[in-house]
Amino acid sequence: MEDYLLDLQHESFLDPHKYELLQSYFETNLAELWENCILESIKSVFTSVYKGIVLNIIFGLLTSFGLPGILFHWLSTLLGVCMLFTTVQSSTGLIVVFVTFLSSFFIICFNKYVQSRWALKQQPEAKKTTRSWLSCASCSQYGSIVLFVLCEYLLLEKETWLEIRGIMMVFSMKLTSLIADLPGPNLPGLSAYFGYMFCPGNILFGPWISFEHYMMQVNFPTRKNLHWLYGIIRALMCAVIFVTISNCWASYFISEDSNSFLLGYQEALSFRSSHYFVCYLSEAFMIAGGYKDFAYHFEEAYWKLSITNVWAIELPMSLAVVATNWNKPMHEYLKKYVYRLWLPSGKFRAVLLTFVTSSLFHGLELKVSTVLVCLGVFSYLQILVRDYISQAFDICVKVYPCKSCQHEIKRDSIVSKLTLLTFSLFTALHLVFLGVLMDESAAEVGIFQKWNDLYFCSLWIMFVNFLLVK
Repeated sequence: MEDYLLDLQHESFLDPHKYELLQSYFETNLAELWENCILESIKSVFTSVYKGIVLNIIFGLLTSFGLPGILFHWLSTLLGVCMLFTTVQSSTGLIVVFVTFLSSFFIICFNKYVQSRWALKQQPEAKKTTRSWLSCASCSQYGSIVLFVLCEYLLLEKETWLEIRGIMMVFSMKLTSLIADLPGPNLPGLSAYFGYMFCPGNILFGPWISFEHYMMQVNFPTRKNLHWLYGIIRALMCAVIFVTISNCWASYFISEDSNSFLLGYQEALSFRSSHYFVCYLSEAFMIAGGYKDFAYHFEEAYWKLSITNVWAIELPMSLAVVATNWNKPMHEYLKKYVYRLWLPSGKFRAVLLTFVTSSLFHGLELKVSTVLVCLGVFSYLQILVRDYISQAFDICVKVYPCKSCQHEIKRDSIVSKLTLLTFSLFTALHLVFLGVLMDESAAEVGIFQKWNDLYFCSLWIMFVNFLLVK
């Protein structure tokens, strides 16, 4: 192969024989890639998810008839339990999941009783209180975090915990949002609680949905049509495309002898593509179960559930935009139940604690925690720097466009566009810098070595940003 590249440099590629050899080389490699990687990835995905799709289609079709609430909830519970038994291989993991679910219901009942008794003793004007960091919802968050950290480092084997971590994370998000949104006597009964928690559409991969969103399908069943089938197929096709990019195409187009930045981009792209795969797979499950975006519930031709925005991440305008579009439901959860809770103590503290909470939900795993905390600090500094430049030069380059722009240099000017492009390139570099930590090789060589290979570029950029806004 190296000989062919040297020939290209000396323009001997005009030789038809050598051109045919070069074409044959790439065709052979592509055929091997298709047979040994792409097809194997598709088969693996099909084997893993077809049962989940079938169970959710059954759920979606049966609930179209407008089942009574209690029947809907127990059907949701039954199919969700089936999803767990057909997917989770570890018996220990299953025991932990079910024990946690059952114990959480008793906590809900106790919380319901205590708040009901407390409400009777309060004056009518004092009953309306704002949520604080010592509320029942916050305490349930703290309890979930402690459990996750213990499971990560003490209670369970690594393989077992990795198998159920996503399930437990979505469960804890549902639990805390339920307690926060439905205080005291308004908390659901046994059937509604189990139906919400075991909902087959998001029991495995998420996404988090509110109890109100879950109940929309109970109160206003969605009609299934050809648009529904197309929505399922579209989401599954997107999932397949991204799993092949993650497993096959990223390494095919960027070889192992490339420079460190290209290799870093390959590793980060592979990780991001695997995330997109999970997002679109979970969207397919939810659509099959009859769920769609809350705002479009009554639109019969609309069958999408927005979880991620690939273009906003791959062509990033800023890290804040990336964080918002990485996992939209989780962003909504963190913004509503964590960020706003801590916002009165200061914006930077609220941002930092939001990303710290997210890392704790992941069990305080070192690589994930490093990425999330750095992402929080980097995105905040990026916002400050762009605000500073915007004010100093009267140019519209803030992270989010002005609603009624008063800047002298507008956002559609050449200068603004070049400045925005520069920030976009920096953001893409930050995504590479942080994304390399999620590659499997990071566990072997360590965080320091992975960042040393990239010359600590993002840290230097952020140090300059810090000096600008100091």
